Amino acid sequence: MADKLVTGILWWKPKQWERAKQMSSDSHVFDDTYQDWEKGAEKALKNFHDLGIKAYKIEIELDELVKWCKDKNMPFDSKARSKFVSLKVKKHHESQSK
Repeated sequence: MADKLVTGILWWKPKQWERAKQMSSDSHVFDDTYQDWEKGAEKALKNFHDLGIKAYKIEIELDELVKWCKDKNMPFDSKARSKFVSLKVKKHHESQSK
């Protein structure tokens, strides 16, 4: 049987979300409030589940993400955040599959 599709959602802590929004080169893509973001993220998780896609909440430390972006010479934007989460999902999923 084929593996289920797997994805992840970067799961912000409230203070980190606000700081990330301020630091981001694409802050316009952030919701107006943490509560708005959290509501949308919970809805996305449910939608993935309903589609049969395994979706992990990927909690990160903002400083680790910022350092990773600098090390990769990437702007702190949605593309970099997605790439970082993809790497974390792979590691997390592999550890859960053992």
